[in-house]
Amino acid sequence: MRLVVLLALILAGAFLGAVLMAVLLISNGSTMADFLNNTAMTEAGPMLTRIILVLNHAPMFLLPAIAWALIYYKKQWATYLNLRFQPKWIYIIAGIAFLMVAYPLVAKFSEWNQRVDLPSWMDSMENQTAEILKKVLVMNTIGALLMNILVIGIIPGIGEELVFRGIIQKEFQAYVKNPYIAILISSIIFSALHLQFEGFLPRVVLGMILGLIYYWTGNLWVNIVVHAFNNGLQVLLTYFNPAMADQDLESSVPVKWYAIIISLVFTIALGYWFVQQHRHLSVQEDTASLKDINSLPEHE
Repeated sequence: MRLVVLLALILAGAFLGAVLMAVLLISNGSTMADFLNNTAMTEAGPMLTRIILVLNHAPMFLLPAIAWALIYYKKQWATYLNLRFQPKWIYIIAGIAFLMVAYPLVAKFSEWNQRVDLPSWMDSMENQTAEILKKVLVMNTIGALLMNILVIGIIPGIGEELVFRGIIQKEFQAYVKNPYIAILISSIIFSALHLQFEGFLPRVVLGMILGLIYYWTGNLWVNIVVHAFNNGLQVLLTYFNPAMADQDLESSVPVKWYAIIISLVFTIALGYWFVQQHRHLSVQEDTASLKDINSLPEHE
């Protein structure tokens, strides 16, 4: 029921975002017909498109996540979402490193995904999304770069981590009692809701990487920074190499076998380090809980 409430809030947020986008586009000269067939989006300028992306994302992920947490946890909502405590910098650095050494694995799944023949309607959706992103990724000023880091990196990093790791993964883990199954389920949902089918498999793997980081550290701020870094890095690389904006964003270069082996070795090594840290944190939490119990007054 709690996840049904979250779904209802996400759908309501998506509807609100669509209304706000329609109002904005129509006020800028588009018609309702243009909005419904997505012509208005493809014809909008870069800055207007960035605003539209915010209006699409914030009401659909950021606001529903906070509203859901307030409904069930009220003043303790930040504690439930594991946002109360400042993360250790070593976890952030290790999380970014874990993501980067796993990039060849993500790229390999992207390569496999490219071999799947998609229906024409999926191809049409992919092409529309690609055109919108290409337009936004044309950055001629530092201001456009910073705006893109905010719109593509920071805001999705916060909103998506709140929903998919902070709520969905945590709720499934409480239900199935297995963190790794919960990570897999939430990662599939994470990828599916992006509605970008050419990148479905690599996004599932990316979701699993983020899910593992959240499970190991127990701090959503680490995930938010790692997620924002992943998205922001792509923006930054495109800024310094504008030709990347004209490339197929979901395409992948064939990954060599030795790159996969190296990636696996470093991914497993960093994963092992995280597991050790997780065990250490668990021991600390158990010790703190025992102290709390022992400090309670004895009943006669």
